[in-house]
Amino acid sequence: MPRFRYESIDPKGVPIHGSLDAADVTVLTELLRGRGQTLVSCSEVSLNALIDQNKSTLPRLYQLRLGEHLREALLTGLPAHEAVRAVAAEPLSHPMIGMIPWLQATATLAFLGSVGFWRLTGTYQLAVWATGIFAIVVVPILRIVVTTMYKTRHRQLLLRLANRLEAGDSLPDSLTMGMPNEVQCVMKSNMTDDQKARVSAELVPGLLGGNLLTQQFVLTIIGPLIVMAVVAVGLYTTLLFVVTKFGEIFNDFGTELPAMTSMLMSLASFVEGFGLTGWVLFIIAAMCAVVFSAVCLATGWGAETLEKIPVFGMMFRWSMQSKVARILSASIRNGCSYSEALRTATAGSGFASVKDHGELIASELDSRTGQALTARKLSGLPLSMLFVTDSGQTESERRSAISATFSNLSDMLQSATLGQGRLLAVMTQFAVLCFTGFAIGFGVISMFLPLIRLLNDLS
Repeated sequence: MPRFRYESIDPKGVPIHGSLDAADVTVLTELLRGRGQTLVSCSEVSLNALIDQNKSTLPRLYQLRLGEHLREALLTGLPAHEAVRAVAAEPLSHPMIGMIPWLQATATLAFLGSVGFWRLTGTYQLAVWATGIFAIVVVPILRIVVTTMYKTRHRQLLLRLANRLEAGDSLPDSLTMGMPNEVQCVMKSNMTDDQKARVSAELVPGLLGGNLLTQQFVLTIIGPLIVMAVVAVGLYTTLLFVVTKFGEIFNDFGTELPAMTSMLMSLASFVEGFGLTGWVLFIIAAMCAVVFSAVCLATGWGAETLEKIPVFGMMFRWSMQSKVARILSASIRNGCSYSEALRTATAGSGFASVKDHGELIASELDSRTGQALTARKLSGLPLSMLFVTDSGQTESERRSAISATFSNLSDMLQSATLGQGRLLAVMTQFAVLCFTGFAIGFGVISMFLPLIRLLNDLS
């Protein structure tokens, strides 16, 4: 049976996008009419057979179309507890969960390398114990912690939410805190219950898509950070295990060392003073720095502070503006007042200063005193479109146009954020390569200069 991707509207004129199996367009129209929807347009999904043949290899998100199904379920009358319980049964993903296999592979390779080095030289047995404990004990414990934080706990929250909804009880704070920040702000706003439900339902697909782009953005930035950490650990290891051996050779020959070599030997002596304990602590610190950076980027911690950094902070501002535009679009499309929509959108931005500016602009929208207000961090969003008289026969058309404008801006800002992150990643990788090449060149030249002088003296 062919699958159709369709666009329909409910009795209140809210557009609904989804996909459905039907024999033909006539049957599809009847099925949607039974759900209280009117078909606007549809198209047959020609790749459906290919998708069915590759269900075991295609990502689950593309098979399930969670955003479309959840939105359709909430807007077409399916009980909310059933919709939430269905989502809880589906696979949940997070950038932190995806990093654990890479960390496990790195730790295992480090352990095998340490074992091989110990078997060849008979030294540094402590390194074998340290890397072994990290690969066999620390990483599995970290896997359990991360899985519990970003997968098991979220699924439990969804199931508890479904049970509460089914029983008709009020939601405790522990459940409302599990909602996305954008949805929490909608629920705390002064909208009507019907508006809250429709705005939240419309935000869900955008939030799912935004989470995918956020994961891509986080992985794009974390990649160069991992390279930097590996390079730093490699240089530290070289100073501790290689350069110090050359220093002993030079001391035995009593050769006068050039300035470059003396600087390198002094740095190696400084590192040697911390011993193997310092080496292990340095590796742990490098890994913790990468994990901490990933958590900050994935959760938005410190985004308002990072936004102040020239060039680098631009992508955090665009990400924030994308959230504001997304909430504005959904709120305006579902009949919320412009002032309340702006107040809710800026509260969901995650920036305290933007929330304060949004409150001032919303108050101006209500009072219309003509006071000039500026919001630097919201520059680029056409907030002047909100200062219109919301009445007359063209009110619905005007709202639809404004909502579409902010929706398009949200998508553009998300794409710009990801593009900026990729550009920054390329620049960072280039800088790391240049630094690594300089460090290796400096080290090689510093090591060979005394050897060349020693050969000249012997000759």
